Amino acid sequence: MLNGGHQVLANVAELLGIKNISDAMANPLIHAMFRKIQTEEIIPHIEPLSGKPVAEYLDLIDARFANTAIIDTVRRVAFHGSARHVGFILPSLRDGLASGKPIEGLALVEAAWAGMCRGTRDDGSLIKANDPTWDLLLETAIAAQQTPSAWLAMHHIYGDLATEQRFVSAFEKWLKAFYKNGVEATIGRYLDQN
Repeated sequence: MLNGGHQVLANVAELLGIKNISDAMANPLIHAMFRKIQTEEIIPHIEPLSGKPVAEYLDLIDARFANTAIIDTVRRVAFHGSARHVGFILPSLRDGLASGKPIEGLALVEAAWAGMCRGTRDDGSLIKANDPTWDLLLETAIAAQQTPSAWLAMHHIYGDLATEQRFVSAFEKWLKAFYKNGVEATIGRYLDQN
C-alpha cells in the first residue's frame, strides 16, 4: 500500500510537473485517484494488520504522504520505475485479474508510467532520465504512443500480463486518453467511472 501508493502518485504528478509528494496529495484529482485505487484495487488483496482494518493503515499513509513537513520528491519516488512497478503495482494487478476485481486504476497507473517515460510533460517540458534502463523505456514509450501494445511487450516487466485482455484493453484506453485529453481530464474520466 505504501510503496504501491507512491507509484500511484508519482507518474501522474511528474506528468503535471508537481515536485513533491505532499503537493501531489494536495491536488484534488490525484488525491481522489489515490484513494479510489487503494480502496478498490489494492486493499481487497491485503490481510488485516494486527487485527486492525486495512483502511486505517490507508488513512495513516494518506496523512504521511500529505504531510508538508516531509519533503519527498516526486522524482525520487518515480526513480527506477522498471523495478518499482514490477514489485509494487503488478502484484496487485495480477491479484485483481485472478479474482475478477477491478483493475482499471492500476492499468491507469501503468499508462501514466508509459506516458512519463516518453519524456515529455503535459505542458511540453522535458522529463530527465529517471531509470537505469531509461533509453529502452524512452524508445518503447515513444513507440507506444502509436502502438500501445509495444509498451506491454516488454516481457521482462509484464510477462504474461501482455496477454491478459482485460488489462491490455484498459491500458490502451488510458494511454490513448492521456495523449488525446491530458492527465487531468483522464484522471477525471477514471474517477467518474462506477
